[in-house]
Amino acid sequence: MLRSKLALIATMALLSTGFVLLSPVPADAAKFCAQLRGAKASGEPDCSFSTLDACRERVKHRGGGHCYKMTHSPA
Repeated sequence: MLRSKLALIATMALLSTGFVLLSPVPADAAKFCAQLRGAKASGEPDCSFSTLDACRERVKHRGGGHCYKMTHSPA
């Protein structure tokens, strides 16, 4: 009985670790950036959006601009 409980706990711990380590989505899931109209080209875009729809809503609310998919992680 004790042996089967330990085996079950060990299996669950191993599976949980695998899901955490092999997760396809990084902890920082921001994938889209907004460049607002009137902002300087050298200005920093807002890259805090996980969906394109959320980015578009912010751009619409702030008066215009465009959204784009982030191609690399900021350093």
